[in-house]
Amino acid sequence: MAVKAFEEKVMEYNASHNDSQHTCFVHRSYRYKVKKTGNGAKKELCQTISGLVFLQGRTKELQLFLKENFPQYHLVNDCSTGRPASIADSVMKPFMAVIQAKPENVTFLREPFLKFAKNHVRLRVLSGLFKGQEGYIVRIDRDRQLVMEFAGYAVAIRGLHKEDFEEVKE
Repeated sequence: MAVKAFEEKVMEYNASHNDSQHTCFVHRSYRYKVKKTGNGAKKELCQTISGLVFLQGRTKELQLFLKENFPQYHLVNDCSTGRPASIADSVMKPFMAVIQAKPENVTFLREPFLKFAKNHVRLRVLSGLFKGQEGYIVRIDRDRQLVMEFAGYAVAIRGLHKEDFEEVKE
């Protein structure tokens, strides 16, 4: 099912269920496709990871919503706990703001988050949008990026190396 249809179904559900609203967020990034005429390219905003949709709400309500409306879909489990992944609102809001402003600055990494701990110092962001978040500054694609844990997965964010950091004492 297309993402647009999924988002429309969530809006229909929210209109009929005022007591339990679900927020839907899809990670999108720009892709450049060559025009059919062969002259130039067009910029298109596409879903970055096929099938990855963020839903906000209570876990049991979300599972029931998916079971009733989209039985083929399920909530992703957190790798470390084995339970449905949950992301704190304080983490999700800055992430969504970065995605909407500059989607090309966020990269989902295949390697587990703990891999980036090796030979790197854990830092806490002291300023900016991600104030209070912890992660590692790692060189990826010849660029220094903040790698942080996001629902059990490693996510690299460009452009944060200019923020103020402090070393996290364990």
